[in-house]
Order: sequence, then structure tokens, then C-alpha cells
Amino acid sequence: MYHGHIDVPTFAYFSFGNVWTGSVFGSFNYRVDPRSKDEPPRLLTSIWYGDLSFEKTEPEETFEEEFSAEGWSRTIDKLNELIDAYGTKVRGGRSDA
Repeated sequence: MYHGHIDVPTFAYFSFGNVWTGSVFGSFNYRVDPRSKDEPPRLLTSIWYGDLSFEKTEPEETFEEEFSAEGWSRTIDKLNELIDAYGTKVRGGRSDA
């Protein structure tokens, strides 16, 4: 289901330990890693730019939210805010994906 710029899975996707990744504009990359066994449980999101994979680069930014449907909703909102800002910068004022 699309939310802003991204097609997102439901929160249940993370309860099975699945990692979710994506890319917008060909150079804005993100990864959401469920840390359900950590104390406290959380969703860890990493952002990096360019054409290298997650394993071959260092994240430019990371942020965490609680491991819950509400935390997932906040993660989606934050990702869309970051995508808007990045899109404006790389597209010269246009933020459409």
C-alpha cells in the first residue's frame, strides 16, 4: 500500500523478522531492520545515498522507533519527510518520486 513516496508493508511483516529495503530517485536508499528481541524492541532505519548496497556503505543517517504499529507509522512519516527533502534538493524543487 502506498504512503507518500513509498509502497510499504504492514507492520505484521516485521513481526516475522523481515528486513525491508527500498530506493527512491535511484540514489536515496533506506532499510528498516526490526529489532524485536532487543530491549526495548525497536525498528532501526538506515538511510544512505548513491548506488552502493547497504553492506558496501555507511549510513548517512539512522533513526529508531518503537517496535509497534504506531512506531511503524512514525517511521513511514519520517521516511517520507526525508524523501521530500532529498527530492527537493536533487530535483531542483520537485519532490515527486
